[in-house]
Amino acid sequence: MPRSLPPLNAVKAFECAGRHQSLSAAAAELGVTHGAISRQVKILEDWLGTGLFIREGRGIELTVDGRQFLKEATKLLDGLALAAERLSGGPKSRVLRINAPQTFTMRWLIPRLSAFSVAHPGIEVRLSASIEPIDKITGHFDLAIRRGAMGADSTPFLSETCVPVASPDLLKTTPVSRVTDLTAHTLLHAESVADLWQRWLDLAGYRKLQGKAQLRFEPLYHSLQAAIDGAGIAMGPSALVATDIMAGRLVALFPDLPLPLDDFHFFVPPGAATRHVRVFQRWLLDMGLAQSPRPP
Repeated sequence: MPRSLPPLNAVKAFECAGRHQSLSAAAAELGVTHGAISRQVKILEDWLGTGLFIREGRGIELTVDGRQFLKEATKLLDGLALAAERLSGGPKSRVLRINAPQTFTMRWLIPRLSAFSVAHPGIEVRLSASIEPIDKITGHFDLAIRRGAMGADSTPFLSETCVPVASPDLLKTTPVSRVTDLTAHTLLHAESVADLWQRWLDLAGYRKLQGKAQLRFEPLYHSLQAAIDGAGIAMGPSALVATDIMAGRLVALFPDLPLPLDDFHFFVPPGAATRHVRVFQRWLLDMGLAQSPRPP
């Protein structure tokens, strides 16, 4: 008896749009227009006889039926891709070029990559560090990560806040219980995010407060390492210092006064969304959700 199967192109378009929660991002991944994705989703909805997305303004949200169908469609498409890969010569090394800011790479991404490599041994990750605009490095990456949106087609995956951080040994010598106690400490600045201290002090209501001294570094990871070594107090983005706080190398000060920061986003250039890029995208979303659950 012949199978009753929905149109494959429509399923691919829906699965991509559902995974990104964005028609525009799906269009970028599949290398087609926004309108083409919308038409394919409508074809699938008509074929199934049910709505898969709720459309609100320019955004979309999966319906209950849409969430269930997305789960099955993703599993089946991944299985089909894996079967094709095996028949075409078995597991092959697939190079995945990631471009990300240096501090993020060192303090968040690298510590987690071993788990990714164990789960996906056939994907060879190559990292390069940069904070240049992505249009200046086009052609040199498969997936780029930056703090803040990179146009309409980037996807947020990791949210952050920021508070001052210091080594526990430093705080034993010179405790900090009030914001004004910071005047007895050296404040550590990173030129790559030079406004963090001032923004936090504005939030705390002490715009003109200054430390007893200032130390300035170019990259953020230098200021964080200086804080770990007891040289002073630095501004610590939550995702980038979480491991140090858990290990007792740093203490978060004034956690009830968190400074909101832009989310980290990833961007995949049109035509670069191969299967191994999609695997890494889903992994990033899972890792980001595990560390900083996003509101529904």
